[in-house]
Amino acid sequence: MMGNPLKILDNQQKDKHIFKLAIEPPQHIAPTPKLHEWDVRQPLEDIINELAVHYNIPRPQEYGIKFGDNVNNFYITEKTKRDVKDGIILKLTTAPWKEAKEVYSALKSASAGHRNEALAKLSVSAKDATFGAEFVKLEGVEYLMSRVEEGKEKGQELCCLLTGVQALMKNKQIPSTTLTPAVLKKIAFFVGPANAKVTQVALAILESVVMNCPDHYVTVTNEVTLSSLRPYLDNPDDGVRQECLGLINALCLKATAEKKKRFEESIASRELRVVIHEKVVRAALISNEMAHNLYVFQQLYLNLLQHKRMMKVDQNDELHQEMILNLRKNAFAADAENKRPMMHTDDFKKLGFTDPSDPAKDFEATPPGVLGLQCWSHLSNQHTENYTQMVHDNLGRGEEYQCPFAQACISLTEALCNILNIGDEPDTVSTSYHPMFFAMEDSFEEFFCHCIKLFHKTWKEMKACHVDFPKVMSVVKEQITEALALKPASMDSFWQQVQTRFAYANIKELRKLRRVSLDDNNSQAPSVLDLKQQLTADVMELIKQQRLNFMVKGGKLSNRSMKGKPTQYFQLSRNHKVLHYGDYRDSTSIPSIETLKEKIQVIDIAEVAAGKYQTTGNRPHHKHLFTISMINNTKIELSSETFEGMEMWIDGFDILLGREMSSNKAKSDLEYLLGIEVSIHLLDTANLVIPHIAPVVPEPPEDFNFCTD
Repeated sequence: MMGNPLKILDNQQKDKHIFKLAIEPPQHIAPTPKLHEWDVRQPLEDIINELAVHYNIPRPQEYGIKFGDNVNNFYITEKTKRDVKDGIILKLTTAPWKEAKEVYSALKSASAGHRNEALAKLSVSAKDATFGAEFVKLEGVEYLMSRVEEGKEKGQELCCLLTGVQALMKNKQIPSTTLTPAVLKKIAFFVGPANAKVTQVALAILESVVMNCPDHYVTVTNEVTLSSLRPYLDNPDDGVRQECLGLINALCLKATAEKKKRFEESIASRELRVVIHEKVVRAALISNEMAHNLYVFQQLYLNLLQHKRMMKVDQNDELHQEMILNLRKNAFAADAENKRPMMHTDDFKKLGFTDPSDPAKDFEATPPGVLGLQCWSHLSNQHTENYTQMVHDNLGRGEEYQCPFAQACISLTEALCNILNIGDEPDTVSTSYHPMFFAMEDSFEEFFCHCIKLFHKTWKEMKACHVDFPKVMSVVKEQITEALALKPASMDSFWQQVQTRFAYANIKELRKLRRVSLDDNNSQAPSVLDLKQQLTADVMELIKQQRLNFMVKGGKLSNRSMKGKPTQYFQLSRNHKVLHYGDYRDSTSIPSIETLKEKIQVIDIAEVAAGKYQTTGNRPHHKHLFTISMINNTKIELSSETFEGMEMWIDGFDILLGREMSSNKAKSDLEYLLGIEVSIHLLDTANLVIPHIAPVVPEPPEDFNFCTD
């Protein structure tokens, strides 16, 4: 049986189920909290009973425990009792059922003061789902709906009433059946008064109804329209603007088929975009929730392009044909009128079309379909000078280095759609909106125009040819993504960022730093260190074999132990038992081992040690000495032309003598080859961060009788 979880702290006790914290009793029972130990395995009811005994409190069933945090002052339940942490403060307080009963009774009191106090308490307590559940049991929701429908509360009291309703709706504790059309009409009516707080809460309730109660969508849209909501975006209160935009988003997201087209037209309207940009986007302070609402509106606006993105170009459509012809006409404006129609094919070929005789085929692939043509056409018609300059600058390069312009425009359009997640439903938490898309008409097309200029510029800087197209596109997408992350306020600001801060040279350096940082981080991961340890023996064996092969091949050494310090050729026998050497006069050929008359038995070598630089006067000879000491105390002093050569020979002798290689070259070779070997083993984890802490392996289940459908 478990011991008392509430005993005074014992510093010697260590248990993952026990937390050291403080519990603050009601003020009339004890003035200060006491430190206790909280055992999460103990039933909450038992904990409260033991607290009652500890503080000598009668009727423990009338008490509950709350988190002491002012931000999260909620009741602790069996589900949430494991959320406690060491060092926090909990509060022993009125049980949720009792608090709900007190609030409900006060709401029905004849005293206006008691009712107002209860409404204020309800607006706070209803945020707690535990309290809300008890309040619902008392038929409190039905009572609140009747008060809303009567509409007797005004000002602060009305605000508290609606806040309580909103909190219960947020916790999904108000059934949709209790939201009658009369109640919804009344809430929509409350949007109108001058009280900003009431308007804010009423808008929030309507948004919740639209998002969560499909049956009431028509009722809400009959009471509020986008045109009636637009003035609230100009309201000086941040909360009103935030909830207004949230409701506009909800109405568009949940629009029925017959209303969808009308809402799409409203989203695309200049009037709505301008007021959002001027009054919301350019506000001094934007909360996370407002940022989310802006993101959702932006996503709804950009998703209007999805229809054209998935539509093929119709070769029989006169508008599409005219747009394609203008691509050629504007690119070669100077002599376009003088060319015969048969020469148009050459121009389309210069523009990079795969089938110059039928350029519409390039736009048949969906996505991006018609959207690719629309963006290219916008560039051609609205930025004709820049377009012409890009085309002719591209044609001025050698054919191999020309950018396939048609492929670039079409592929870039789809890349931008992917970067902006066009066609996807809005994320439920994202705050990634971009102010520049609210700042101008045809913002996506203008965005494309800047990005194709960037593509052209990066292609030149990379000195790319046809086969480099994917590499250039990869760099351009990274440039765009990095610049968008800074939330540029305008297209000009975006262009300035990609020209300077995220130019190709900077992206190249940024990629290098990321790669180095990732490699450094991964190299210190315990799993990678363990892999290195496992591979070290094999890599070291490879280095030893290389050193012995080096000695078997042989090399020139200056024998400083002999008169005249002749250059001799030293070579190890294939069985690694004898070192042959002899005079080496013909520098054009390598002597065979049979011609090397002198021999040293490896078994007779006692030690090999490195020497020092030799100098003549004040000038060093760049000869590197090492000495072979024999068992009979004789020494052979040799000199290599390079320091690396000396280390190779010394490493080889160390191996022959059964010793560990100690040279710097051996260490650097081990590090280099080990790095390559580890990289090969980790190819599948490229660009991934290897965790330093292994994930926790869950305990095995009680049995393996799994059930599958």
